[in-house]
Amino acid sequence: MWKAFRVKQSLENGITEEKNKSGFRKKLISVQLLIVLVAVMLFCSGCAGKMNAKKIFRQSSENMQKVTSSANHVELAIQMSDILNLMEVNMEMDLENTTEPPAGHAKGTARVTIKDSEVSADLELYQVEEDGKQVTYSGTNGSWKKESAEGSSENHLGIDGNIFAQEGKALESFHLSEQETTVNGKACYQLYGNVTGTELMGLLGKEMVEAYHLVNLPEEDAIRNLKIPVIFDIYKEELLPAKIVVDMSDVMGDLYKSYGETTKVNLYSIVLQFTDYNKVDEIHVPDEIKNSAK
Repeated sequence: MWKAFRVKQSLENGITEEKNKSGFRKKLISVQLLIVLVAVMLFCSGCAGKMNAKKIFRQSSENMQKVTSSANHVELAIQMSDILNLMEVNMEMDLENTTEPPAGHAKGTARVTIKDSEVSADLELYQVEEDGKQVTYSGTNGSWKKESAEGSSENHLGIDGNIFAQEGKALESFHLSEQETTVNGKACYQLYGNVTGTELMGLLGKEMVEAYHLVNLPEEDAIRNLKIPVIFDIYKEELLPAKIVVDMSDVMGDLYKSYGETTKVNLYSIVLQFTDYNKVDEIHVPDEIKNSAK
């Protein structure tokens, strides 16, 4: 009978032990499942939040559509040499744009140096709509000229709200740099790639790309088919453009060479930095400028 009791107790202890083991296994499996679930959630969250060039441009384009105005500072630097001549063009301008009504204003200085001679001028431009047409008032050292033209994607002064929307397909091939940069003390994504000359005119305007006619091009539309490297810095927090850098030095050098010209292009760059958003007042052309413009 004692043996039977011991056998029974042993069986009960074994069953209890198995139950404990089973409970432990269930808890272990539950913990493992929870860990896997959390890992999957974190992974999926990382996938959703990971930025790439296409996503950055798309979100930046959407944000630009909401912008009512922008202010920019542009620096244009060109150095070209021929057999006997060296020419330098340096321009700095502050630009303002509004979307409603669509208008632009630019003011700055241009300095052209040929050999030892230097000529500088104060420049100012207004671009507004009058009677359904796009009208540009351009002033040089206080002398004003008025020009009317049909509105086009290349005929804008500075940057408008469609900066990325117009050239969306071209920007899809851009790459996101692994290293972030800083503009105005704010962290930025940096994206780089190539656009055609025509696409660049759509982004910055034909006048700016062609250096406001301060450079003699081999042919009027010579720039249109060039592949031009561009760098965009985009504010990480606001997802709005911070800076655009265009270096046309090499492609412009190749362009002159393809036309059999001896002109060497040492430098041809445009740097446009965004200084403010949604703070520009409505742009009006002063009456004295309208009255004196020819």
